[in-house]
Amino acid sequence: MRTYTLKPLTLAIIAMLASGQLHAQQTSELSKITVTGEGDKLGTGLLVDEDSPKAKSTVTKAQLDKTRSSSNAFQDLNLLPGVNASSTDPTGMSGGNLRVRGFNSDQMGFTVDGAPVNDSGNFAVYPQELTDKENMCDLFVTQGGTDAEAPHVGASGGNIGMNSCGPTKEMRLRVAQSFGQLDYLRSYVRVDTGEIGKFKGYLSYSKSSVDKWKGEGENNRQHIDSKLEYDLGKGSRLSMGMLANELMNHNYRSMTLAEIEAEGYKADYSGDMPKHVTPVNGTAQTESAGSVNYYDYARNPFKNYLLTPKANLQVGERTRLDIEPYYWYGYGGSTYPTTITESKSSSNVHGGVSDINGDTDVRDRVLVLTGSMTETNRPGINVKATHDLDNHKITTGLWFERARHRQTRPATYVDNSGTVLDWWLDDSDALIKYQDGNPYQARDWLTISTGKSAFLQDTIDLMDSRLQITPSVTYKVLQRDFRNFSNNGTASTSATSAAGNGYLDYRVVEKYQQVQPGLGTSFNITDKVQTFFGVANNFRAPSNSDYANLIRTYSGNTITSMYDVPVKQEKSTNYDLGTRFKGDWGKASVTAFFVDFRDRIASSYDPTQGYSHSWNVGDSTTHGLELEGGSAPYHGFSVYGSFSYTLSKMKENMPSGSTTYYATAGKQFPDTPKYLASLSLQYAYGPYMANLAAKYTGERYLTLVNDVSIPSYTLLDLNTAWSMPFNGVWGFKNPTLRFNISNLTNKKYYVANAGSGSNVTISNDVAAPKVYTGAGRFASMTFQVDY
Repeated sequence: MRTYTLKPLTLAIIAMLASGQLHAQQTSELSKITVTGEGDKLGTGLLVDEDSPKAKSTVTKAQLDKTRSSSNAFQDLNLLPGVNASSTDPTGMSGGNLRVRGFNSDQMGFTVDGAPVNDSGNFAVYPQELTDKENMCDLFVTQGGTDAEAPHVGASGGNIGMNSCGPTKEMRLRVAQSFGQLDYLRSYVRVDTGEIGKFKGYLSYSKSSVDKWKGEGENNRQHIDSKLEYDLGKGSRLSMGMLANELMNHNYRSMTLAEIEAEGYKADYSGDMPKHVTPVNGTAQTESAGSVNYYDYARNPFKNYLLTPKANLQVGERTRLDIEPYYWYGYGGSTYPTTITESKSSSNVHGGVSDINGDTDVRDRVLVLTGSMTETNRPGINVKATHDLDNHKITTGLWFERARHRQTRPATYVDNSGTVLDWWLDDSDALIKYQDGNPYQARDWLTISTGKSAFLQDTIDLMDSRLQITPSVTYKVLQRDFRNFSNNGTASTSATSAAGNGYLDYRVVEKYQQVQPGLGTSFNITDKVQTFFGVANNFRAPSNSDYANLIRTYSGNTITSMYDVPVKQEKSTNYDLGTRFKGDWGKASVTAFFVDFRDRIASSYDPTQGYSHSWNVGDSTTHGLELEGGSAPYHGFSVYGSFSYTLSKMKENMPSGSTTYYATAGKQFPDTPKYLASLSLQYAYGPYMANLAAKYTGERYLTLVNDVSIPSYTLLDLNTAWSMPFNGVWGFKNPTLRFNISNLTNKKYYVANAGSGSNVTISNDVAAPKVYTGAGRFASMTFQVDY
């Protein structure tokens, strides 16, 4: 038998671990995954043969292909252990909410083909902006620790990855048409070149539309995916991925439970358009946006692009180099009606707001359309080298990105017919102006976020590969350079109200950093039983919006003192201990976890206004148990199930004043159900398939003091497919008809208004929390065929 020794690198890392806390980081490249057949052979497509030394779950293409084509990544992950996902509409085109072990989506790293797609300002995730699911091969979630190589500085929880499929070897044209209730229409087409020498590629396009399930309005989406690959031979290749997305959605209204009780389950934005009063020179006209926003003004235009070129190079028999740059661009936001007061004074921002309604005076308060618009340019690069040395696999790498995040709140005029000159609020000629000719702004921020990391990892195989030990160390740093430019933020119309708002220019530069040693281990007790243990240390920097409104004192137009940034970085240590079982019958796992939070961050976030206020709620702990299992098909039947128990408790009472406190100690963290369970039953016979999926979500609190909760609920979804016997007819190949019903029993339920932020309310007395009502039963059908 060959004798192996620990290299000096390994000893150094273990020594570092011994001097501090243990932290587990396991790169996704090093996790050996075997999908049985096409994925449907195990757990209805929701299991793979996983052996990474941490909790990890995967959704395979077999599962993705049987569900509704328009559903987003949050919905696709919902059956996995620890995952609490929801959407405000049944198609997924409006986005949704996601929590994993109580971690909100903005506390988890999210990547598409290795490129980070969390918002660079507040780390929010908007799944409707990302890839079409027909082009995805799998989705995975690591419920606790992030990967050592993961390009995240906002992930105190785990990470979620979307991996797209490559081009096919054969030339192919694929067409799919979907239709359903609520005038749902979705068209998809993809062209694969097939192999042309060493080159292959594909280009796809989709267009989707659906009416809102309550209230007036609709959602519209156009999307392009593309990937090109060139085989350099000997294990090396070049590739280029691209996605482009454009949305024009109408928003849903969030409401308090009292408002729902009074107005009804399907209450939404108003259908009554607010009107202008007749302008009269010399007198003041006062207009109103209405007590409830007009539906057609509550929109969410957004467009984004992602480029992911890669050079994956085998530079020697034992060495591999991966160079993976990326570039993200995004622009858009939520629009809504408001009023602006005209003015002219040297003490006002930019001299005041010029005449809006055309009566040539500056006395009026006028109805306008505004929007919280964000433009992001985000280039970055990952470089990683892997070297095999005896029983060691040594991996090291660097990550760098520089995100330019421009956030504004301009406004444009609307007439009495509802005509809006510019929904995107980026045409200067259509925008309301100050007296000096600059565009009016109620928010005017520029944030340059520079992220860096370096990591080193050694994966060691011992005892004939029965034992694997993976020590690692990662250094991550984020520097925020925030600039506030003079604007009409809340109550900041003049120098006399400059304190606590955005009237004056200022700049804040902050740096957040952490060294993250890690350790993961797995041991194969037998060929069919494996146990694993991992410890991971993560951190999340505060959102850039926490640098707003920091003026404390001033003299004239000069700031004399400022408040400190009110939020510290959030830190967490995540422990996983689990056992996996596998056999001819299927696969199962059980995982116990413990999370130690320090300075946990919570936010009050308004998705319409686009502004959040954060604070550290102190230390907290989260612990629980996750079960997952699935069978191989038996006479056409197969099953998958998961169960999660999560107890997330705050340790401290939160200050409400200099000597008073909110009773938060010992309370369950909001929107974190103690119990989650899912079950997927499937029967396949010849060309037919039927799948029934159930998800139970337990009671959730909506406030930090636990004085408001929403009840538990169970949703049923039905997915069926027929592989039609028409191969060769009219040139058809693989014609397939799918039928999908979500919320089969038309269950009424509530969704916490977390959006993509860690939104919580302190107590019902401070501010009544808001929720969304869940969408009712929805049916759709898709016909797909290749040529």
